Amino acid sequence: MILLKYFLTIFLLSICLFTQGQQEENKLHSRNRKALELFKQAQEFDHVGNFFKSHDLLQEILQRDDSFDEAVLLLHQVLIKRGEIEVALGVYEKYKSKVDQEFKNRMLADAAFFMFSNGEYERAKGLKDQIEGKVQNVDETLFNLVASSIDYAIQEKAKTLDIEFEKLPDPLNKQGQQYFPSITASGMLVFTVRERQGLGDENLYFSKKQGESWQTPVSISKKINSDRNEGTASISADGNTLVYTACNAPDGLGSCDLYVSYKEGSDWTVPKNLGRAVNTIHWESQPSLSQDGRLLYFVSSRPNGMGGQDLWQSKKVNGKWTESENLGESINTRFDDCSPYIHPNGVNLYFASRGRLGFGGYDLYTTENHNGTWAEVKNLGYPINNHRNQVGYTISLDGWAYYSDNQFGGVSELFKFKLPEEFIPKNLVDYKRGLVLSAADSTPVLAEVFVADIQSDSIISRTYSDFESGRFNLVFPKESMANIYLRRRGYLLYKSNLTDLWQEKNDATIYLQPIKVGERIVLNDILFDLNSAELSKTATKELQIAVEFLKDNPDLVIEIGGHTDSIGAEDYNLNLSTERAKSVYDFFINKKIPAERLVYKGYGESQLLQNTPISDQNSKNRRIELIILNLQKGLN
Repeated sequence: MILLKYFLTIFLLSICLFTQGQQEENKLHSRNRKALELFKQAQEFDHVGNFFKSHDLLQEILQRDDSFDEAVLLLHQVLIKRGEIEVALGVYEKYKSKVDQEFKNRMLADAAFFMFSNGEYERAKGLKDQIEGKVQNVDETLFNLVASSIDYAIQEKAKTLDIEFEKLPDPLNKQGQQYFPSITASGMLVFTVRERQGLGDENLYFSKKQGESWQTPVSISKKINSDRNEGTASISADGNTLVYTACNAPDGLGSCDLYVSYKEGSDWTVPKNLGRAVNTIHWESQPSLSQDGRLLYFVSSRPNGMGGQDLWQSKKVNGKWTESENLGESINTRFDDCSPYIHPNGVNLYFASRGRLGFGGYDLYTTENHNGTWAEVKNLGYPINNHRNQVGYTISLDGWAYYSDNQFGGVSELFKFKLPEEFIPKNLVDYKRGLVLSAADSTPVLAEVFVADIQSDSIISRTYSDFESGRFNLVFPKESMANIYLRRRGYLLYKSNLTDLWQEKNDATIYLQPIKVGERIVLNDILFDLNSAELSKTATKELQIAVEFLKDNPDLVIEIGGHTDSIGAEDYNLNLSTERAKSVYDFFINKKIPAERLVYKGYGESQLLQNTPISDQNSKNRRIELIILNLQKGLN
């Protein structure tokens, strides 16, 4: 259903130039009553797709009136719809001296569009260049776009990129139809399969890449796949969130809606409809998730967009999806725009469109988002784009584009190619694997894992460890100056510098310490200027993370310990450290942490850190420590 609707749309668009509107009988260019009567019948047969019956009637009409402009044009169009372009051109040659100029121009335009749609650009240009003056009953915007695209295709095809397209090997491509792939950072490929060699319903399958080999594809989950249609999915780069399209589901809001499911051990949660903030009574499909699953791009045919199918987005804020927003005229056109793919870096967007200069059908384009503004959209060029439809692409972290190609006979197979250097994102991302265990007994721990930029208050990546295995996949901007944090109720807040944790390795094991009385949490980014107790912007960012830790563990009572360096008088430093501890105490109180859970104390220079570089000792000693004073019985 999902694929059928999509390619039905493509078919209807492919003949939109051919469409000839119904005209009143008294405006038709014939006075032959019988010819007019038969022409009405021919239009009706054409309208329902009976091109052969329409053709026979039009032949009879032209025997009665060979200068019947509308009949000549419709015969020309019917032959093109039947794929008989050479015969259609013969009709043009036979009748061009008998029809008005604007009808002759329309036949040239229709034939040029057909040639363009089949990649015969030079022949298309030869026909297009013969057009002089007004074109009968044509969509002027579409006509100008196709005319310009013909010249563009000839010019750009001469700049052919060096691309090698590779069909994915066995055991993939064993079904009749597989399409719309989506890949995680770890190399897990999720894609849609039409069961029973293309005769059954659509379901989601996945395969994992191990080295250069692929595992045999299997159904993604019984909780997701059903006897209805599930497909065109997007899996987040960390592999924890899946958004997909389901049609005619019992809780659906329209024909096809978007649903979300989360990884839970070795299976997925029961899917949930994304609700009215995302879905409408209209068609929603082709999702693409950001690397952390918190920003969703998708396609909708709802009427309040730029026209046709548009790209939309929704953000997940405090566990809820925000009202969808159209990406606007810098991305969407009045024609169909679809198949978005947001790179894990959150900057580079790839999508398909029929509304821009291209090579015919849907072409692939790319753009970048800089502070909420989309840069100039660029065509990916030939042979990535050609006269056929390029849709359903996903890009791995190492620059391979995975896609599906529709072959003759209804077969759809998975392919890949290496992106040219000019289209590989400059904002690269890194991928690391981790394992979270309890320091008490080395059992797996389900924890929130997030990365925060050191220079700002922004969280740049977020994921969760698996509750069965404790493993997580983390994707974040390459060469980030950032810290990694892990949170889990009943455990101390974990923090480390990204570089220090992995040290050029791809795997790391993190042991979370269960909360016990006397444990200390050193907030070594809560730094103070010399002789100052004022909290910096960096400090408030770090303290906000500590606030979330305290809210996760509501039975905790802590001491806020303030410390100084050894510069200055001892009494002065003791007083200064108390003021610093009080600043943190006030911050916590303002964030609604109950006062009965907090005490503060200054230690001055009595507990200097000795195991830091001499150059850092003074600044590192101007710190805050949280000490666990009391642990209620319910906390574990």
